[in-house]
Amino acid sequence: MSPSNFNIGPQYLPDASSGDVAPLDSRPRTMFRSPRCVDIDQLDTDIAFVGMPFDQGTFGRPGARYGPDALRDAPRAYSYLDPYGQGQDAEGFFDADTGDELLRGITMADCGNVTVNPSDVVHNFERLAGVVSRITERGAFPVILGGDHAITFPAVAGLGRFAPLDIVHFDAHLDYTHDYQGTLLTHGSPIRRCHELEHVGSISSVGIRSVRRTPYEEAMAHGNTIVTTRQFRDLGPEAVAQSLPVGSNLYITFDVDVLDPTQAPGTGTPEVGGLYYEECRRCLTALVARANLVAFDVVEVAPPYDVSDLTVQVATRLIADVLAARFPSR
Repeated sequence: MSPSNFNIGPQYLPDASSGDVAPLDSRPRTMFRSPRCVDIDQLDTDIAFVGMPFDQGTFGRPGARYGPDALRDAPRAYSYLDPYGQGQDAEGFFDADTGDELLRGITMADCGNVTVNPSDVVHNFERLAGVVSRITERGAFPVILGGDHAITFPAVAGLGRFAPLDIVHFDAHLDYTHDYQGTLLTHGSPIRRCHELEHVGSISSVGIRSVRRTPYEEAMAHGNTIVTTRQFRDLGPEAVAQSLPVGSNLYITFDVDVLDPTQAPGTGTPEVGGLYYEECRRCLTALVARANLVAFDVVEVAPPYDVSDLTVQVATRLIADVLAARFPSR
């Protein structure tokens, strides 16, 4: 039969009058298709996502402002990683290694994006700090979706109730520059700004491979722990996790440029010779197993430079891995 005279017979078409027609998927764009929270004061979940579409702190290639929504879209295309994918609350997603659903019974909500006003960096950061603080007041666990790395400073600033708060920072760069031509709030300085917060304890930077002498020496003088990519490989992921100084409370900030560009090309400042997904997963899950993780962020996802949505796939999977380690299925 030629294509020109091929017709789908009526026996293959649904009968609209019978009501046996698949409904439209009208759920909003949210992380893991979780319910949308429009009023944080009514938030009542284990986990709360909030996006910070900000890249005004970027030195070079912008685009990280599109990161939060790109991360939200990734699980829609890869339905195996979809705790809310079947429209049933908190059913989790199946993991072949464990032979069970991960995040089963763990409730989530997406609080949307912080409204970012162009050029008003301080006000934007105050908004994010306030949102993170309010989420923790409601007893939920914040996951902050960036945005460039400058947003880590206000996110950590909003966690003052968790003093002392230790930070583990996955990145190709130290992000410990005091200022850039007199400007203090850039994606080159968030870890330095966090060091200046009274409630912050130890800081560890993992995966470092591109750094200038002055920030390196200042970080070491301040007592920070630095694990280079080569040192990471020599020790192994679990040994690195066990070696980091972690006390009462932990914050993880994960810059996707810690990953090798072959696995995360969609970022503004890629650096060759990075870590791989499985290494990061093993280190993150071992770290979460020995610490009280109170919040974390994923930053510097820049969709304009992504290839086949590879970066958002890897980043989204790591978000799920961290959450599954932090919240065992019920």
